[in-house]
Amino acid sequence: MDGEARRHFEQILTLARQSFSDVQVKHYDISARRAILKVAGAYGDKRVEITEILTLQARKYSYYLLRSDFVLLGLDNSADRQALRLKYGAEFPQHLHEPIPHLHTENKQKLTLTEEKSFADFVEMVLEFEG
Repeated sequence: MDGEARRHFEQILTLARQSFSDVQVKHYDISARRAILKVAGAYGDKRVEITEILTLQARKYSYYLLRSDFVLLGLDNSADRQALRLKYGAEFPQHLHEPIPHLHTENKQKLTLTEEKSFADFVEMVLEFEG
């Protein structure tokens, strides 16, 4: 996992540094079983918070654009109960630990299911964001 994860993280960092200012690596750790990258940056008067976790089984991500603590855009693939309810309806309890790609907007008041996204997808959304 080491080489592949390192290349993946370096691609994220390169794009982050090209797209945002004041990019700071908060956590960068790679082992044989998992890899974690946490990055913070700025986009104008907004904050960007990025988390990418790679395991042997999956890729987990959390990409957020914030104004203060107000969520403007939030892409992630966590096992979010509201997203699971939206996808599975009454059957959602059977999927409680299943990661589900989704988008948060309006300070998490609005949720939309998505396909799995990349950091490049997030950057594109931020650059197109009007708000």
